[in-house]
Amino acid sequence: MNLWIPTSAVIMGGLALAKVGYNTYLRFIAPLLAILVVLIAGFLMLGALMN
Repeated sequence: MNLWIPTSAVIMGGLALAKVGYNTYLRFIAPLLAILVVLIAGFLMLGALMN
């Protein structure tokens, strides 16, 4: 959650120092978040099936 919620001071501070807009950052991070959601769902399904 800390990767995309704008209340994370580290993310917002880093974006401000790099002069990167929040919308640009979201477009960059969205594919990574999608991959993580798919992987986490897969691991949860695998764990549920093995239990």
